Parts: sequence; C-alpha cells; structure tokens
Amino acid sequence: MSKKISEDRQALQNFLMDVSELDRLEKTTSKFNAFETLGIVNTEIRHSNVLGWLMTPNEQHGLGEAFTKKLIQEIAKNYGDGLLEHDPVKLLLWDYHDLIVRREWRNIDLLAISESNKFVIVMENKVWSKESKHQLKKYEAIVQNEFADYKKLFIYLTPFGDDSSNPDLWKSVSYTQIIDIVESISLLKENSMDTSVKLFIEQYIDTLRRHVVGDHELEKICQDIYFKHKRALDLIFEYKPDMYSEVAMILKENIEKRPGFILDGSSKTYIRFTTQTIDQLVEKKGKGWTSSHRIPLFEFQNRGTKLMLKFLIGPGEESIRKHLYEIASRNSSTFKGRNKQLKPVYTSIYSKSILIYDESYEIDYEKLKTTLNLRLDKFFDTELKELEEALIEEYVL
Repeated sequence: MSKKISEDRQALQNFLMDVSELDRLEKTTSKFNAFETLGIVNTEIRHSNVLGWLMTPNEQHGLGEAFTKKLIQEIAKNYGDGLLEHDPVKLLLWDYHDLIVRREWRNIDLLAISESNKFVIVMENKVWSKESKHQLKKYEAIVQNEFADYKKLFIYLTPFGDDSSNPDLWKSVSYTQIIDIVESISLLKENSMDTSVKLFIEQYIDTLRRHVVGDHELEKICQDIYFKHKRALDLIFEYKPDMYSEVAMILKENIEKRPGFILDGSSKTYIRFTTQTIDQLVEKKGKGWTSSHRIPLFEFQNRGTKLMLKFLIGPGEESIRKHLYEIASRNSSTFKGRNKQLKPVYTSIYSKSILIYDESYEIDYEKLKTTLNLRLDKFFDTELKELEEALIEEYVL
C-alpha cells in the first residue's frame, strides 16, 4: 500500500472516530424536511407558490392578511415616503381581506389584487436566476395597461435584497426579511395555528435558512468539522455518488464499449477521449495535459447546469496546434463553436451542449441514462464522423 493511500485511510478513520463532531452535525441536520425530500429547495416557482399561499387571506394557514401587512410594513420601514405616490400610512391601514393572488399570470411570478382598495402588488421572485433583459419593463407595461387606475407596489425579491434594473420602481426585499416576517407572524399566531400548518412553516423557514440565505450556526459547525478533517472530507466529496458521478460513469461506459474509441485521462468532471482515426493521424507531442501526450482530445465537461462536449487543442508542439486550428477555421460549418483565436494553452475548436441537467435526472437514473445515451449515439454517428473526415482530408504535415 502506498504512503498516500495509507494516509488517506487514516484520515477517513480519524474522521469516523470523531463521534462528538458528527453527533453535533447530526443534531442540526437530521430533522425531516419535506422541501428537501421533494427536491424543490431551489425552484423559484415553488417558493412563489408558498409566498402566494401566505399572501392569500382565506387560505387554511389561519394567518389571514398578516403576512401581506407585515410585508408592506417591512417595505414601508425601508422606503418610507418613497414607497408609493401616496401616504404609506394609508396603505398599512387598508383591509386586505379580498386579496386575490395570481401565480405566473402573464409570466409575472406573483400578482396580488385588492379590488376594494384598487391596489395591486407585483412580485418578481429571483431565487438564483438573474433578471432577463427588458423583463421588468415588460411586466411594468402589462400591469400599467391592465390596472391603469390602481395603486401599484412592485417588489423585487432575491436572496440578499439585490437591486433590480429599475430600483426606483421595484422595491428590493431579501429572503432574510421574508424569514423575519414569517417568524414574527408565526409567533403572534402560534396559539391559533393548526399543528400541520405550523410544522409546514417551520420547515419552510428552515429551508430558506439552509439553502437560500444561509444558516450561520450550521455553517460554523461545518467549517469546524471541515478544517479538522479536511483531507477525509475532500476524499469523500471526490468520490461521493451524485448525478455528476452517474453521468461520468455513463460516458465512460459508452466510450469504452465503442470500437475505435480511446478513453484518455478522466475524472468525474472531465471525461476525455479520442478515436483511433485521430490518434493515428496526429503526432503525440503534447506537453502538460494528460499522460498520453495527445494534443487534440474530446472533453466532456460535466459540471454546473449542463454537460458540454468540446474538441480541444491542448498544450504541445506549436506547429501541430496551429495546423489543427487552421483546419478548424477553414471548415467552420463543421467545427462549430470554436474559439475565435488560437489560445496559448487550451483552445476549443468545437463545442456542443449535450444535456441540460434538471432535477428529474437526480431521482430517475434510468431516464438520465436513456436520454444521455440517445444523444451520444446521435453525436457519435453524425457530427463526430464529420469532424474526423475533415481532419483526414486536410491534416498533412
């Protein structure tokens, strides 16, 4: 057994033997949470659904109009007389018993209408996504047209209260403020709330803390454990089973079973390969990339929100690199998505999005495997052959 493997095993053993630290973490994270179980902690529309439920006075939460009034109160506290074109005190004194909440109406996340007050609340909810170009202007125009004679309150909700492209109109609210509002009304109404509603709200607050704004107590515990057992936790993270691991395994299996394909140096994040045709064509004069010394390699980039495939010119003999890039430039209809110039180390001469990851793949391995293999078959049987043919035709040193 090598010294490194022995040290890795010892690091794992030390981590597993540290019972007190693990118990401390277990106590904080072991509670059942429906939002986590259903995999909807980062889904904007689910958060909008909960907020819409809280804003609707006649829903079964038993909170009445308390959430809406507290939300308006919080915004009035931050913006004062700049809240609306009229006295914010009147706004706080209104009765919102008739508030009707529409979700995804004309693509607006939340639209709350009070006919008795001739008043609308427009909420754009951004959990992790960014504001699209002209998105808010479009919503402003729709609301101004549909509710011309109504008073309007535009709210831009983000995890940390970021400004919108029009901060004078759209009032910024953070999810930390939402937590404070929900906690305060829950405390106020705890004696009249149904137990199931109380549990639901507690789980929602816990979800926001842990996955949206951050749970500082949990963060401190995790940091303590990580710094104490960094080596063991890095190993666990590297080999932990997740969607990226499953994708990497599918890719490697697909490549290895194909005649004429060669798997090169790979990891969970980067899966590299070439074909016998290209391998016999291009000299192995690479330097500083993989141990095979190949200069051109296909590379699946398995990270983030999608699986990308790139055909890369790696570091090595400069004359070979230039020749490969020139061929790609002359055949731009085949070598799609290439970099506009040859870069000093890594240059992409072909780029293609293979798969956009969605939450369903995390719970349905067979769906992931079937979808990915179909897309690989299509690429390998068509576009890859075209890339090979272009190189065979022109690659002569």
